[in-house]
Amino acid sequence: MALRISNTHDEWHYYGHGKLLITAEYFVLDGALALAVPTRYGQHLRVKALSAHDGLLYWVALNHQGKPWLQLVIDTENLQCINTESDIAERLVNILRKARELNPLFLINGRNHAVETALEFPNEWGLGSSSTLIHCLAQWAGVDGYTLLRETIGGSGYDVACAAHHAPILYQLVDGAPIVRQITWQPPFCDQLYFVYLGKKKLSSEAIRYYREQGSPDTDTLQHLSSLTLKISWAQSLDEFEELINEHENFIAGHLNMPKVKDVHFNDHTGSVKSLGAWGGDFVLLTARQEPAHIKEYLKNKGFDTVWSWKELILPFSTTKNN
Repeated sequence: MALRISNTHDEWHYYGHGKLLITAEYFVLDGALALAVPTRYGQHLRVKALSAHDGLLYWVALNHQGKPWLQLVIDTENLQCINTESDIAERLVNILRKARELNPLFLINGRNHAVETALEFPNEWGLGSSSTLIHCLAQWAGVDGYTLLRETIGGSGYDVACAAHHAPILYQLVDGAPIVRQITWQPPFCDQLYFVYLGKKKLSSEAIRYYREQGSPDTDTLQHLSSLTLKISWAQSLDEFEELINEHENFIAGHLNMPKVKDVHFNDHTGSVKSLGAWGGDFVLLTARQEPAHIKEYLKNKGFDTVWSWKELILPFSTTKNN
């Protein structure tokens, strides 16, 4: 089933940007100020109200190649999946149930609906398949995306903020409430920054559990990381930027008792390398003074074929109103 969406009062389209967390990974959960960027690639959610009133929701999820990977039929009266009992189906209906708790009018008129989601990136990349879905569903249901995230899959909410914004953000939880400030972070050396996918997607829940096992950070730790975030966002030279992200990597490695990604994969690289998000998988940020062809060949020889420049992956700054 594919939807053909036109602009009528019975059809709606929502979109969320993917994300990369540049600083304060893990510690953003406890109130450290974080720098994050939305990506060019995200997820669409299209909804079409059908003429029948059987209380059915037909759900099709497309991967980045446009091929269906999930097809569900959901009874909207009790929000139960009636054609499968998979874990993925149960997670989705749980999110829909929470959306209805937050907005009791969501999907209650018995009208059939068809929903199509479409990812613009491979699910395993960790750019935010869940957070973009939460953002889009919250928009459709008319509920707060941060609340929907917190009461379903959990997390700090920076990824939901990125889904809704069109420029880099500074993000912080203050007394549990998200504070978001959009900034114009595009460093003058951005052409010397690369994003490399390590090919080992990390489960956020497992990474967070490991972080919690290391003990809660104290106020000085959170303030130090917040200060590093600001300095990194202000850096005007590649030398200064590298010095700061090296300090950031050393600090996080010491708290997590984990090796730095450069020591594991790139110990012969002359530039700096920084983990992004959960350590040990997903993307890393790499600085390089060599020509792009040279650095991409270097990475290819190490077995890393998914390499993006800043301009290829990071969403260009836009003054467009947020979703």
